[in-house]
Amino acid sequence: MALEHVLIETDTDPSEQIQAAGTARVFFNPNQYTLQKRVNWRETKSRGLDLPQVQFDGGGPRSFALTLVFDSYESRTDVRALTRQVAKLAEVAPGLDRPPVCKITWGPAGDRFAGLPFIGVVESLTQKFTLFLDNGTPVRATLDVQFKEIESPEKQLKRTPRKRSSPLQAKTRVVQQGDSLWGIAAKEYGDPARWRPIARANGIVNPRVLQPGAALFIPSVE
Repeated sequence: MALEHVLIETDTDPSEQIQAAGTARVFFNPNQYTLQKRVNWRETKSRGLDLPQVQFDGGGPRSFALTLVFDSYESRTDVRALTRQVAKLAEVAPGLDRPPVCKITWGPAGDRFAGLPFIGVVESLTQKFTLFLDNGTPVRATLDVQFKEIESPEKQLKRTPRKRSSPLQAKTRVVQQGDSLWGIAAKEYGDPARWRPIARANGIVNPRVLQPGAALFIPSVE
């Protein structure tokens, strides 16, 4: 079975490919890669409770990190001629006002939860040179690269249609001057038409009359 190689492609020039292992450019596949995903929660503190109430506040982009090793010791050539291929991924690309978008593939394609292929931009790059010839020419280098995921809003909405939001847990909210039930419902549930559960939970007969300073119970709804 042929060895599969890590491949980094850019959106600036289809011919610009950085292939790991078995080529004249990158000699070793990484022995691991790291995939990280952030999820954002908004906290609301309530008097008399130890733990804050939390509400989903959107997901953060994934990050993908790997280490690439370059070695030109046998050819006695400057390894920086090879590492610049990766280094320039963190620089503004010619003709663009940004660094290139990269697609990282390795082995058979999986789904996005498996991490690859990964599409993103370089977020950080660390170059470490660890072996030199007698004249100071570097011939071995380790590059730690971290990519940040990017995706068009259209693709995100197609994959995960927007749903009405709801507090994860029931909570209380203090009425402010100018508040309305439908305005509170819009902020808490993402839908002003869902004011009735709040009215029922608080015994409100006239939804147009709210007393500033009153504490409203905001129920969790499906």
